[in-house]
Amino acid sequence: MSEPTNTADGTRTWTKTTDRPLRSWRKSAGIWLFAHFVGVPIPWSATRQTDAVALLAFEHERLLALAAVGEHVPAVLAFDGHALVTGDIGPTLDFLLFQRAPEERLPLMCAAAADLAGFHARGQWHGGAQARNITWDGQRFARLDFEERLVPGLPLAMVQRYDVLQLLLSLARLIEPLGPPAAHAVLRAYAAVDTGQGEALRSFIARLLPRLQRVSRIASWSRRLDTSRELMRLRTVLAGMQAFVAGR
Repeated sequence: MSEPTNTADGTRTWTKTTDRPLRSWRKSAGIWLFAHFVGVPIPWSATRQTDAVALLAFEHERLLALAAVGEHVPAVLAFDGHALVTGDIGPTLDFLLFQRAPEERLPLMCAAAADLAGFHARGQWHGGAQARNITWDGQRFARLDFEERLVPGLPLAMVQRYDVLQLLLSLARLIEPLGPPAAHAVLRAYAAVDTGQGEALRSFIARLLPRLQRVSRIASWSRRLDTSRELMRLRTVLAGMQAFVAGR
């Protein structure tokens, strides 16, 4: 987690240090199990965080590499091995979406999906593409939080599909009131940028759907789970994913 600081001229910077708490064993196991369940075999070594110095150094390297090729990421202002100071790149996508009325959210969600598709088409990957790690300053999207060591341990295409799934599921709370067509629209916005990327995503989701639908059916055996908000959100997203796979 980064901590904000306001400088003398009024600009904001963010500092991430090696002193912050690392991901717990339980959370690591949850991420590892979910990724394997959806068909993304993340190595345990990439999920379990034990070396804060190495994590920060990896993020520093990725930020410099992405900035060097013109991607929109926080500017590195200082790095000494134990503290990484970066510039501010605007409010996060999830914050902005929650400030909008439900009927005004979908265009921004679709724009974020299209921007992620462009990022992927340029050969990039995020690794943590949830809405909380994407920002929008009114003109362009940018990305933050690059600690995840997923490539080269996994194929680039697989990690890119995982990025899309992370974004879609992180938007589930906002999609659910709008219904399955909203999830479908987000996926179509991604696919429209690059037809090759879109077909690869459609194939990935087609293989994933039976697993997620099985979870939904099993949960329906419990009255408490069957009516839970989390399951309602999942079912809304699943219906949108199914329409996307069917090409409707």
